Amino acid sequence: MKVLGRIVAPLAAMVAALIGLRRFLQRRVERDRRLDGAGSVSELAPWTIGGVPQWVQIRGENLANPLLVYLHGGPGLPMMPFAYAMQREWESDFTVVHWDQRNSGKTLVQNGLQRDDVGLDRYAEDGLDLVRQLRVRFPGRPVVLVGHSWGTAVAIEMLRREPDHFGAYLGIGQVADFMAAERYGYEKVLAAARSRGETKLVTALSAIEEYPQGVTAEAIGVVRNAYHKLGFGNHRDPNAMRALFWLAFRSPDYSWRDLATLANRRASALNMEIALAELPRFFDRAAGAAFEVPVIVVGGRFDLFTPAPTAKKFLDTLEVAHKQFIDIEDQGHFGPMEDPEYFSRLLRDCALPLVSPKSGS
Repeated sequence: MKVLGRIVAPLAAMVAALIGLRRFLQRRVERDRRLDGAGSVSELAPWTIGGVPQWVQIRGENLANPLLVYLHGGPGLPMMPFAYAMQREWESDFTVVHWDQRNSGKTLVQNGLQRDDVGLDRYAEDGLDLVRQLRVRFPGRPVVLVGHSWGTAVAIEMLRREPDHFGAYLGIGQVADFMAAERYGYEKVLAAARSRGETKLVTALSAIEEYPQGVTAEAIGVVRNAYHKLGFGNHRDPNAMRALFWLAFRSPDYSWRDLATLANRRASALNMEIALAELPRFFDRAAGAAFEVPVIVVGGRFDLFTPAPTAKKFLDTLEVAHKQFIDIEDQGHFGPMEDPEYFSRLLRDCALPLVSPKSGS
């Protein structure tokens, strides 16, 4: 018992210290992002979306502002636990809405893994259900739809189905021709690995030389690992994915159980299945779509997940009210997570005038 006590006591002290540290950091975040004006809103609650509870966060300084609905990537990579670090300026111009989709984050904790009816159609219908409810809650407010990576596929499908809900769309890391994008990225990262003398990466990549033919989760893992190591994920900081977990650790919006979903292997495997079932078909179903909504797509020059050339080619097929492609020279795939200040300016200078013309005067 004495030996056991000597082991348990230090462990208990470490756990208590970790809990205390997290609560201290969360309080600092809560203080720094406090919204207490008469017209402000700060809410986090489950909404019934698509017949099941799904978690939604709403924050903004002025309820009269346009809505900004952010569709996270993955599938399965929620923005909510990281958003506080990059969106404070957005909250001055927009009422910002984050939604943890099925099999992601707080919604995963709420419902567990959902394997049935979880294709792109289901996510798009969920997103539209959310927006319909928001328009009832905030009548007359224009909606700017923002999608990142997987979220851009969901967004385009929403726009195809019910465009009248939306005043503008901003795509960050736009999904396009999945197979062409994967081949482009594979060739680029293999060339980069060779030029930098990364022999282990070259060996791993050369073993799947026909990629993405017969694409598997394992092969994607090899390619994505190379992207991250060589700066094609977050170009400015190849180790940024580790920093994201630190941001989530500090987030007041995520409990310990919520945090665990970010490393849930069963959920990751299921979300990869969903991606592999849906994304190779996306270009054929969405190319040439027509809707009267202004579209802005931004592409990082170093983004090999959703390369700028394939994203621009997809944008060129759209028949929309207005379209613009912005090529960002020093960024990879993760957009506002890489350069929050740039995306704050982009939203204020490019997206906001599309739904609030006086803001551009």
